[in-house]
Amino acid sequence: MTEMLAHDLREAGASISAHLFVQGFTYTGMIQRFMPEKPDSAWTSEQAVEYLVRRMSVGDFYILCPDNDVSAERDVKRVEWALGDITNNRPALSRWHPEFLDAFAQHEASG
Repeated sequence: MTEMLAHDLREAGASISAHLFVQGFTYTGMIQRFMPEKPDSAWTSEQAVEYLVRRMSVGDFYILCPDNDVSAERDVKRVEWALGDITNNRPALSRWHPEFLDAFAQHEASG
């Protein structure tokens, strides 16, 4: 839906834009109820928003937000694999499916 909205806004010459934000592990008030202490791997909400605004300001549509645990390169590998779930008709989130664990590990380790 966001992709179509961004396309329609761009084609209409609108003065606003849409961006697809995929956040990493972000420590929010909702999570705080279950985890009283912020894990080292999580970003704060402020960090995630700052990253979002910075990426929007340079015109990025797809904004894949990192966290303190997963690198941008690893995120790219996961997105590439997830696209393969669609094109190869694998189960959703197949990287966690026992049948595909080894194949995903090889994909993630590839250069």
